[in-house]
Amino acid sequence: MIRQAQQVIGLPLLRKNGKAAGRVLDVWFDEFWRFCGVVLRERLPWPQRDVRVVRRERIASWGEDALMLEDGEAVERLDKRQLLRTFHTGVVRLKDMPVYTVDGQELGRVSDVYFRPNEGKPWIGYELTDGFLADVYEGRRRLLLPEDAEVVIGEDAILVPASCERMLERNLSGKEQGESV
Repeated sequence: MIRQAQQVIGLPLLRKNGKAAGRVLDVWFDEFWRFCGVVLRERLPWPQRDVRVVRRERIASWGEDALMLEDGEAVERLDKRQLLRTFHTGVVRLKDMPVYTVDGQELGRVSDVYFRPNEGKPWIGYELTDGFLADVYEGRRRLLLPEDAEVVIGEDAILVPASCERMLERNLSGKEQGESV
């Protein structure tokens, strides 16, 4: 099953007894950009030193409308400083990071990532944007990475093989969100 980060953000997390554990604020990755889990929205309006997270192993199922937790103790607190890499709220953010080929050709900026939540592997592709007007008139572009692609995720940019420029697909409808890729 392939998921998109934007598709998961905002979904409720439900315990087996039907009680809500919270809503997804962000998707969390480790230092090798492997999917670790989800970050939950805080209930308090003021900033906290720690955040509530659910590790991927503790999520029993990934539905279209909600995530189901294995047990009531799945939510844990983690110091914010340990939460370095996320989709859009961490210290290093994937959203809006530019993607270049190793030849120096800019392919766009990350607007979404495709990943397999049940596997602890790095993401398998990106949805790229060239800006609002280009998205409206031309659609976003999807880049699905080959298994053997050597991708460098730097502090300021993502570098992909030059052959990836030929693999870009236009997403004209926006209906492809959530479909199998």
